[in-house]
Amino acid sequence: MNKQLTLLVLICMLLSACNKSIKTLPVESGVAKTLADYRKTNISNLEYQLQFDIPEGKSAEIPGKNKIIFNLASTDQDLQIDFRESANLIKSVKANGKVSAYRFESEHVIIPKKELKKGQNSIELEFITGNTSLNRNDEFLYTLFVPDRARTAFPCFDQPNLKANFELSLSVPSHWKAMGNGKLSQVKEDGHRTTYEFAKTKPLPTYLFSFVAGKFETITREHNGREHTMYHRETDPEKLANNTDEIFRLLFESLDWLEEYTDVPYPFAKYDIVVIPSFQYGGMEHTGATLYNASRMFLDKDATKNSLLARANLIAHETAHMWFGDLVTMKWFDQVWLKEVFANFLADKITNPSFPDMNHDLKFQMAHFPSSFSVDRTSGANPVNQVLPNLKDAGTVYGAIIYHKSPIVMNMLENITGAEALKKGLQTYMKDYAYGNASWEDLIAILDATTEFDLKHWSKVWVDKAGRPTIECNIESENGKISKLSISQTDAKGNPGDWTQDLNLLLGYKESSKLIQFTMDKSIVEVEEANGLAAPDYIIPNAKGDAYGFFKLDDSSKAYLLKDFDSIQDDLARGISLINLYENLREGIVSGKEFVSAIEKQIVREQNSLILERMLSYLKSAYWLDLSPNERKLLGKTLEESLWIRLSSEKDMSKKSSLYSALSSIAETPERLSQLFKVWKEEIAIGGFSLSETKATTLACNLAIKMPEKADELIKTQTERIQNPDRKKKMQFVAPALSSDPEVRKEFFESLKSEENRQIERWALEGLRYLNHPLREQEALSYLPQALELLQEIQVTGDIFFPYNWLSVSYSGLQSKEAGDITRKFLEERPDYPENLKLKILQTSDVVLKK
Repeated sequence: MNKQLTLLVLICMLLSACNKSIKTLPVESGVAKTLADYRKTNISNLEYQLQFDIPEGKSAEIPGKNKIIFNLASTDQDLQIDFRESANLIKSVKANGKVSAYRFESEHVIIPKKELKKGQNSIELEFITGNTSLNRNDEFLYTLFVPDRARTAFPCFDQPNLKANFELSLSVPSHWKAMGNGKLSQVKEDGHRTTYEFAKTKPLPTYLFSFVAGKFETITREHNGREHTMYHRETDPEKLANNTDEIFRLLFESLDWLEEYTDVPYPFAKYDIVVIPSFQYGGMEHTGATLYNASRMFLDKDATKNSLLARANLIAHETAHMWFGDLVTMKWFDQVWLKEVFANFLADKITNPSFPDMNHDLKFQMAHFPSSFSVDRTSGANPVNQVLPNLKDAGTVYGAIIYHKSPIVMNMLENITGAEALKKGLQTYMKDYAYGNASWEDLIAILDATTEFDLKHWSKVWVDKAGRPTIECNIESENGKISKLSISQTDAKGNPGDWTQDLNLLLGYKESSKLIQFTMDKSIVEVEEANGLAAPDYIIPNAKGDAYGFFKLDDSSKAYLLKDFDSIQDDLARGISLINLYENLREGIVSGKEFVSAIEKQIVREQNSLILERMLSYLKSAYWLDLSPNERKLLGKTLEESLWIRLSSEKDMSKKSSLYSALSSIAETPERLSQLFKVWKEEIAIGGFSLSETKATTLACNLAIKMPEKADELIKTQTERIQNPDRKKKMQFVAPALSSDPEVRKEFFESLKSEENRQIERWALEGLRYLNHPLREQEALSYLPQALELLQEIQVTGDIFFPYNWLSVSYSGLQSKEAGDITRKFLEERPDYPENLKLKILQTSDVVLKK
């Protein structure tokens, strides 16, 4: 008996010790990684049954209900349900059929553990839907919950690795339409209201749950036995006629290609699309309810090849997400790039057949390298893989690195493994993790089994390390012959670099060239194959486009490219040389005057559309940011004339459109402005080139800034010309930013301090860009401290790209040391400023910080 008693006491002590060892999870704002990890191990078989009763008025409350059904492995902890809204929006909570004694704390509805049970549970909540991510307009609304915004609308477990089946019921005004992720299963009419009920979805993360409601028109096409519907608000019949068939063609082409490549049939019940006016992004891959930006889909009839290509890439990108991101989802948003790298990398492959006359290696260069370099050249460069302790900061991991450097890295990976091996590896990855979650490391493990290359070490350098190598050619010659050629690589601090990559070194001569391939696997590599060859006129270290870094120009290469850039016959090598030349401008090796003068000479010579458009984009940037006002006066007239001559004589409408855009941007002389004013008034034309409504509006806005005496006429008349009600409202919104009265402009900036006036982010950004035009730099400097002060609030209230874009347009017209001083002071006075936002500031202010 004593032994039994002793044993019982020991068991009680052991249980007590175990209970004490179970730490209570802290309740903190956002979705902490520790909370998410615990919920992932404890919650399974998750289902949401959601109802929303949507009124017509955009300010009226939206009542909602959510029944959450799930299994619990343990009841050791209270249940934290995420809801980033006020506690008073929660109207009632039931746990397993009984009224809950819940509490609301730090953005969470907390269900006491005593109300829970192992096995299946249900939590029923009635609430008023939060507005933060509903994007409510006068005649429609759409949800946008990426990356952690579902919890701003309804209570949920807002993390990507807790996938759930969603059932949705939407009650809307009877003259509205509604759509969601699932297939429409039933429509009920009840007087002035209609209820749309949608079938249960396959497992989805909360960020992909979506619904749209409002006044939309629909167009339906059938492909392979499945109907696909496009919802839209476009009122221009010509735009619809010119674009609809092509949109559906690109969509179907993408679906067919991805089914073949992945060896997985389209994995969801439907694929409908909604084309949204002034949508924040290019697109968003909600399963079955994918959203697209109207301006990216409904193009002008004389759209540039780059615009056509961008649309094809966008549709392919969002369609690729149905597999990469939607079917297989990253585990946590620190690897959000994982879905983006696949979407961008595969989108490039998908679009190639649609543009058979295009140089696709060149297209890849122009699509990804300039954007990636725009961040990697700065002191705010971030690695592809980023640290994310709390999902509330997930928006700050987005940017050019995850969208544009990652496809470059993936291209390197394909070169290492081979295209077929990568394809088979991705097919295994798709099937092993279907409707679940996976990491980059899971893919590397699959691929590592089929290659002798050390992929883990390679990944550590290219995925986990920030920045780019500086690669420099050092050449010694005797009697016109190379005696020694070495290539060195260093990091941003000048230390020896450890990036491994293949370089294709082009030694260029006036009449010929020599290509030498070697592996850059050390900090210094001697290219022995070059010994004895004639000393080149110029060197392109990355002539095939596989290598990544800042390629510092030697003196002879710099002189040659500035003078004889057009003599490089190979389009890919010439395009790469243009990018290298611009990066040397940004790094201070080439001056603004040298660069603009060189480009001005090339405008009449360049025939490749991709290179010409990139050249003109660089020209606009360099003209405003790298020339002083005196240099603009010195070079501007000749530059305008070169653009006008090429624009007037050019037959290709795509090139003509690019040239027109550049001229409209840089024109400053009274003569040219007068000429463009007459073009806008339709008194004269430019060689068969007619202005679309979009181009006429852009021109009117440019001229309003440069011809303030005509600003009122330009804006009033152009607003009256616009027929589409959504575009007209946008013009009315930004009009104060174009006013000739500085007080009106100041009032517009002050209005942006209110979250309500930033709800349509593209409108707010466009108006802010007008306020910060280079010709208004002194005025813009007064806005900069306030724009920086608003950044933390904007991160909380805005969507994922808004903080970066807010900063980007705030610095868009600034080139002075004073702007750099304001930025330095702001950061110095805030030593504890959030690191993720500090990096965004350093990325966007790079030009002025180098002054």
